[in-house]
Amino acid sequence: MSKSKQIRQFKLTNNDEVICEVLEWDTEENAAILVKGALRILNFDDFSKGVRLFAFRPWMGMQDDPDIFLTINAAHIVGEVSPSENIIKHYAKTVRVIKTMIEEKRYPNLNMDKVLDEIPENATDEEFDEILEDIIREEEDPISADSSSDNIIKFRPKGTLH
Repeated sequence: MSKSKQIRQFKLTNNDEVICEVLEWDTEENAAILVKGALRILNFDDFSKGVRLFAFRPWMGMQDDPDIFLTINAAHIVGEVSPSENIIKHYAKTVRVIKTMIEEKRYPNLNMDKVLDEIPENATDEEFDEILEDIIREEEDPISADSSSDNIIKFRPKGTLH
């Protein structure tokens, strides 16, 4: 995680728990906290095994892109904490998976195994975007993505060949 990022976990008055990246805190004049990557923390109890399981899901319905800015009204927060390193790593991985799922919808032929294998776990958002763009470029046009093939003429017929 980049040192400039402030990942926080909030407990809201409606009992939701949200983990997100805080971009701008509230002020005396404005009660809105600007965040992105807001994920709701869900927990499930497995009484037969005596464990509690946790999962992250997009906090806002129909808004699954973690790069979208959201605001949280500071008056609706009853608790705030800095999550542990393990939770932050899990959060970052989940955000990456969501981003790759969004790209997969945008590029249905994208090889997701290749994407997840090539992106290091500690990659910054900028590195993630750059690697993903390179992979998409290769998937869309493998000939032009290969720098050693500058002397190849592309043959793309329009219509049927006989």
